[in-house]
Amino acid sequence: MKLSKKAVAVTVLAVGSLLVGAAPASAADGNAEAKSLTWMGQAVPSETAPAGKVAHYQADPEAGTITFLGFVDPEPEFTPSIVEHNPPQSGDCILSPTGTPYASYGFRGAGTMNGTWSNRKRITGGVERCAGTYHAQSGGSSFNTPILASGAFIDFTSAAVFTQVRI
Repeated sequence: MKLSKKAVAVTVLAVGSLLVGAAPASAADGNAEAKSLTWMGQAVPSETAPAGKVAHYQADPEAGTITFLGFVDPEPEFTPSIVEHNPPQSGDCILSPTGTPYASYGFRGAGTMNGTWSNRKRITGGVERCAGTYHAQSGGSSFNTPILASGAFIDFTSAAVFTQVRI
């Protein structure tokens, strides 16, 4: 079968358009547009916590800022009050909800999980170090949390939507 040069050119343009159209979606899936949080005050990594303490942070999902609040005693083992499908286990990286009727989600293992976990108020590091990508519940830019050591946590000043968890 012999194709004309015009038919080949149209086919190449059509395939090229499809590939170009798919590129932005792939970049968004990889959170290439996520920005680093802006530290308010001193940037203190969670692994610098003294023995028996964990780092406590507060993040503003609207402004994309994070503030180190200090080293505190670890919280008692997490006991979920509302769980849907995946109840958090002791030692999980946990995305905590703003309240009822939203569920807590626990993560453990290695790799990256993409999804949409809305109405989140806190991320807590598990036995494996973890981080996440989120944006304000109202929309706007996405931000990456710092990597959290076991027990370290970030509280959000308003509801956030997590789109990725990395362990």
